[in-house]
Amino acid sequence: MSHLMLILAVGLVFFDFQNLLSLWGGRTIRPGTDSSFDFTIIVPLFGHPRYFDRRADLLRYQHNSLVALEVSTAVMQTFADQLESEGWRVERLLVDDPNPAGLVKAALPVVTTTYTLRLDADTTIGDDLPRAVAAVHAEGAEVCSIKCAVANRTNIVTKFQALEYRMAMLGRHFRPWLTSGACFLARTDALAQIMKVHSLWTPGEDIETGRTALALRMKIRHLDILVHTDAPDTWQALARQRRLWWAGTFRHWSINMDRNLLHLPVLTTYYLTAIWVSLYFKWWNMINPHALITTLPMVIASYIVVTAISNTQVLSPWMLVFPIYSLAQVLLMPPIGAAHYFVLAKRRRRLGRYGFSHRRRRLQPTHENVADQLVARITPFIRQLDA
Repeated sequence: MSHLMLILAVGLVFFDFQNLLSLWGGRTIRPGTDSSFDFTIIVPLFGHPRYFDRRADLLRYQHNSLVALEVSTAVMQTFADQLESEGWRVERLLVDDPNPAGLVKAALPVVTTTYTLRLDADTTIGDDLPRAVAAVHAEGAEVCSIKCAVANRTNIVTKFQALEYRMAMLGRHFRPWLTSGACFLARTDALAQIMKVHSLWTPGEDIETGRTALALRMKIRHLDILVHTDAPDTWQALARQRRLWWAGTFRHWSINMDRNLLHLPVLTTYYLTAIWVSLYFKWWNMINPHALITTLPMVIASYIVVTAISNTQVLSPWMLVFPIYSLAQVLLMPPIGAAHYFVLAKRRRRLGRYGFSHRRRRLQPTHENVADQLVARITPFIRQLDA
């Protein structure tokens, strides 16, 4: 057993150096000098108007924006009227158990631009979007992940998350299919194809978009622009968020293990091994005082070195204490997230299984899809003639 654990530990340590691959940048698109406004920003919004309080930051793109608003409550119906009076284009929707993916899918039929960008209501984007869209068009990419950073770095809770986000975003350079719910860009026709087989199951619906694109053999890239979003600013709020995130993680890597082992064998094995198998051994060591005293400092020191070397692009003094934050999360959250997944699955009476097949293949376009693609391609030329 000791030899097996040594091999396992060495393998996991080497895998944690993977962010060094971000220096390669082979699947990354950077904005150029050309610009294109052939895009629609879909802002999915439900629950309460306060989530769109920062809409002034989006005013530069107001004419390119579409608010996909769930209006089953009186307060949201009133808010829809208010947004329209402010000049926003609103698609009023009635969706059972609304979530961002469901609202985006429901709003897509009214989108006529070549590209669609999903943007969470509390997320802000810079002025480089038109240049980014032009660069994506030149590359011929169908789906692009986008970096997300923490906007409210105000206390220790948000500063830990800020570093965590910066390190996680480096992984998008070599795994661009890891789409964030805060923001991603896709060709409208490609996104429509994805939504046909998307489970619309949340949490985890954001990454499922990119995961589905991978299964459908689409051309996926990472778009090197930055959006900012607010992170939980208390430990309690962070715990609630991570409970959802780990429920989504359990759904992806355990409930959909069969497809992931076929399509992503290395990454799936890592998650199943690092999170679930090593969980037992970590707890077993933790309840042994001698093992705790002798091994924990060495583990933390090793993790600091690995973290610093593999994330030199975002090097920070917070890395000295980050292992404690990370270790607490890995020890506590997997079983809590798994338990919460079963609560959600029972409530929804669905497991959240992927809708795509076990074999990676592109969907065959229907006559309807071809017509939509032609309209999407012709529309920009018509607009230029009108201008």
